[in-house]
Formats: sequence, structure tokens, C-alpha cells
Amino acid sequence: MGWRPIKEKLILHRWTCSPCVKSTEVSPNWYENNGTPTCICGEDMEYIETLLDCKFDPMRETLVISIKEERQKNAS
Repeated sequence: MGWRPIKEKLILHRWTCSPCVKSTEVSPNWYENNGTPTCICGEDMEYIETLLDCKFDPMRETLVISIKEERQKNAS
């Protein structure tokens, strides 16, 4: 186990608005130009969770992040 870098395109952050019960998902680079999300009702949204685009291997009880596409790009 340990910390590993993850490509930002594989991550989304989920935010919700308590009064409206609306939610949104934004990528990490979205914050640079927009700050933290605000709802269309004007309320600041609350951070809920981070989502990772990956698969779960139940046999190993681990997350599996595909690197096949990255290897193909680097081989070209």
C-alpha cells in the first residue's frame, strides 16, 4: 500500500446542495477557473466524495486502474 499519482482525467469530485438536493460532479482542473461549485439557487455546494474511474477486483479486494491505453499511447 502507499500513495500513488492518479491522472486527473480519472477523478471526479461530487458536490451537493442541501436546500435543493441537486448534485454535480467536477474534475480537479475545474476548480482552477471556477473555485468551489455553487448551486443554481445561489447556495455553496457541499463536498460529498471523490470518484475514481476504475474497476474493483473482488478476489484481491483492490481497485484496478487500467493503464492499457497509456501503454498504447507511449508505444506509438
